Amino acid sequence: MDNYNILQLIALITVFISILLSFFLFTVKTKNTLANRLFGLFIILCATDISGLFLSHYLNLLIFSKTFTFLFVPSFFLYVLSISYSNFRLKYKHLFHAIPFMLYFLILVTFLFTDKNGLESYYFKKTEWIFFVVILKIQTFLYIISIILILRKYKNVYLENYTSGSTNIYKWLYKIIFVFIITLPITIAKDSLFLSNYDNIFTWASIVLVSIALFMFCWFVLKALYNPELFRGIDSNLQTVEQIQKQEAVQFNETENNTEIIAQIHYLKKYMIEQKPYLNSKLTLQQLAIQLNTDARELSILINQHIGQHFFDFINEYRLKKAMQILHNSSKKELSIQQILYDVGFNSKSSFNTAFKKYTGHTPTEYRKLQ
Repeated sequence: MDNYNILQLIALITVFISILLSFFLFTVKTKNTLANRLFGLFIILCATDISGLFLSHYLNLLIFSKTFTFLFVPSFFLYVLSISYSNFRLKYKHLFHAIPFMLYFLILVTFLFTDKNGLESYYFKKTEWIFFVVILKIQTFLYIISIILILRKYKNVYLENYTSGSTNIYKWLYKIIFVFIITLPITIAKDSLFLSNYDNIFTWASIVLVSIALFMFCWFVLKALYNPELFRGIDSNLQTVEQIQKQEAVQFNETENNTEIIAQIHYLKKYMIEQKPYLNSKLTLQQLAIQLNTDARELSILINQHIGQHFFDFINEYRLKKAMQILHNSSKKELSIQQILYDVGFNSKSSFNTAFKKYTGHTPTEYRKLQ
């Protein structure tokens, strides 16, 4: 079996898996319908690009299929917004992301009807091909930067306002971006070789890229099965302490009323010890503010600025201390680690183990044996 046949076989398997996965995402009934459908669209667009490997005998269809690559990264960008923010909705303004696709599509249609050789003459024109590749790579680079900025903001907002789960969404999306960054130079090299005489190198570069795509789709399936919490977003209206300070021009300096702040911190910590709100695994900053009968913004500044912890870490510290008390109590040895983590407010074994080891230097099991 030569390299080209190997390439087509891997591409066929990849397209088949992507179709199954996208069909599942389009039809599954969940609260995250929009995010799932955008993710399904992203996968279908990937499959459309890969399917071009089967269309070498249908040149016009092959060339038109390449136009959909301009929707590839924008669809992922919208997916990032939808999975990061639970209140994200598609609006007419988002059609802006389809402008490069529509312009390139119009260029192809113009060639199809004005040139006697149709798209075949366009396909083998080096200048047009370079233009296509350069514009596509610039678009990809700009979207990657935009997605990274969104994820950085997401992480900060999450840590300052939520405690349930962990930053798995942030890590999951960042890993996909990392794959994009790795494959970008490979795609540039492959596209540069397209009109050259290095057919064998071009084929091998295509094999590498399609294999990465196959790996990614299988990884997506496993993530969806084992990490359903990845598909939970936050409210995009929430802000970080830094943003609040800028909007309200709040300045924290030596002239600040330190006595009042110390009293507020004392009251907050007393409330945490006596009322144990941290036992609620879905506790948010807004919920705690309501319980304390205070403003959520003031509470955010108090915890993040004056106590010097993210809300995420502030709450989890109480949960970890509670877990340590239980593990230290010999009369509660019959309780499993899983039961303890749920009792103290965690809802994920992996996030509990990670946080516990970071806080104590030991896993929960090791800590229990040391007592």
